[in-house]
Amino acid sequence: MRVPVGRLRGGAQAASRAARVLVMGASTALVVAALAACGEPAARGQALPAAEFLFAAGDSTYWVRSGGEGMRVRSAPILLTDVDGRLIEVFLSDDGAEYPSASFATTRLWARALQSRDSTLLFADSTVMRELSAWRKANPRELEIDPNDDDAPDDPRTVVHDGIEIIDVHGPYLTFEHLLDADIDGGPPHQHRGRRYVVDVRSGHVNSLAELLGAEEARAVMLAAQASLAQLTDSIRQAGAAGDERAQAAVETLGSFVFDSGSFGITDLAREPAVAFMVPGQATDGEALALYLPPIGVRAPTGWPSVRGTLPEWSADSSRARWERGAYDVTAVPAQDGDLLGLSLSARGVTTSRREWPVATVAAPVYQLIALEQPPLDSAGRAALARAFDRSTALDGLVQRASYRRTPRRHDAVRLRVRRAAFSVQP
Repeated sequence: MRVPVGRLRGGAQAASRAARVLVMGASTALVVAALAACGEPAARGQALPAAEFLFAAGDSTYWVRSGGEGMRVRSAPILLTDVDGRLIEVFLSDDGAEYPSASFATTRLWARALQSRDSTLLFADSTVMRELSAWRKANPRELEIDPNDDDAPDDPRTVVHDGIEIIDVHGPYLTFEHLLDADIDGGPPHQHRGRRYVVDVRSGHVNSLAELLGAEEARAVMLAAQASLAQLTDSIRQAGAAGDERAQAAVETLGSFVFDSGSFGITDLAREPAVAFMVPGQATDGEALALYLPPIGVRAPTGWPSVRGTLPEWSADSSRARWERGAYDVTAVPAQDGDLLGLSLSARGVTTSRREWPVATVAAPVYQLIALEQPPLDSAGRAALARAFDRSTALDGLVQRASYRRTPRRHDAVRLRVRRAAFSVQP
């Protein structure tokens, strides 16, 4: 059987502390498409539809503009969400210090409306900086080192790291996981713990299930999740007893998993809202584990109708995803290996010989499409968006990357690589 237990790996298990600063190559490109020369021949009289939208897929967001002058496609590793007609950028910042015998690294989560200079702190854990302050007082003669130095030791005795992994964003609701790893030489027993959160990008408020769904539905969802956890653990035990080696290994840790009603995220099932719980646990060696429960459909929270329009509508055979707009459709077709998708644009209302104009080949998976033509993006908004794209690719590559992910995966860098494929963060 497939055992949905994921090991949450952070700083203490890293191969090299130099990976604390993840290098992100500039991936922005500005392409003016030679539309008349690509794709199938156009039916006589068909014109490229007027469209402007942001498309999130793989490790980038694509800014697409089309019309009578052709098509322009620009990409950047940036994470944006639309809230009540405002574009908000989500990014991360790093802090910490490196010593020959100790490593401290923390990540903070931020949001900023594109037309504002003020940023909102969404999440920060004070553990790393508190332990750093205590360690400096106890070791006043130690000097900081450059973690990128070839001579930097790879196995410090004290490691206190935390990381943030962005799981999903639906309008104002950002789902992320936070993991803390603390191994302090001569200090208390090591800590390795993880948790999932939903935060409002407008205010930084961490939402409870009752705040999102109301008390009555929240209770029903928690009971369904606890029943799902019991069924899942029973299935793992039965598979272990039947000789499944992976299940046998998982059985040893099942007692450590304790349901936490606050460790959940918002996801979507066929464009409708759902809640997915992450149940934290520990391996026999003390490492943090996570058991991911199947999503549970819920009633739509405030603002979901506008979110629904950004999500892909998949065909029954999963051979294509489509977004329908007033004057145009956008289609994403996966390649045979599933790693890439072909993105195309077509005009609506064409009854014969409908043409699809190729937009770009993008990395899978696809996430959301934010339309910019209704209401139209004004000059100030377009200038702010251009600055955000410029900023995300003009930081000399020395920024941590925030990444989306939909399924649990192991982490093999000093810093956690933060969900869904890579998006930009601020230094």
